[in-house]
Amino acid sequence: MKTSPLPLVAALALSACGKSEARKTAAPAPAAKPAVSDAQLQSEISSALTPEPEKATASAADEALKTEADDIISRHPGKTATELLNTPEVKDKLAAAMKKLGEDPVLLKRVNSTVELAAQIKGLEGAAKLDLDMKGYDRSRTSRMLQSVLSEQPQRIVDFLVTEIGEATPDISYGGLDRAPNGVAIVPNTLPAPAAAQPAPPEE
Repeated sequence: MKTSPLPLVAALALSACGKSEARKTAAPAPAAKPAVSDAQLQSEISSALTPEPEKATASAADEALKTEADDIISRHPGKTATELLNTPEVKDKLAAAMKKLGEDPVLLKRVNSTVELAAQIKGLEGAAKLDLDMKGYDRSRTSRMLQSVLSEQPQRIVDFLVTEIGEATPDISYGGLDRAPNGVAIVPNTLPAPAAAQPAPPEE
């Protein structure tokens, strides 16, 4: 049977009060505080000044991804961001990342919800989709895009896409542009018409 924490706290408080009264009666000498050694003090200072391991690791991983992305851009001068996605260094990682993304309904819903919101602000009715043109990306944006893909983490790809859509929304809604300067367009999602039924061959 579980015990409610309140009676336990009350009991501890009463016990502490009783001990305090007993000490007042006996008037014992105050206990000496334990001395803190120089080694302990140095250890605590060192611990406080040391960065958290997870943050340090994350920072190192991000820096490695940036270096890898910039190297790929440098090895393929003149290629657009779209063309870089088809290079040997990137295409397999893109395929792996997109497979993971396709298996994560929560992340897919986040992208779809962002597109729907942008479409509503723009005034589109019905289903909408993201039309992303990356041919005009500058080096900095291309690097950020590649970093998200090279990580093979669908969360990073979604973060990149959502950020791009958010940046574009004022231009494609209030600014009246069909496509924002960062290449984002939100367009109606027109499904292809169903194929017409083929007539049955005449009976012989």
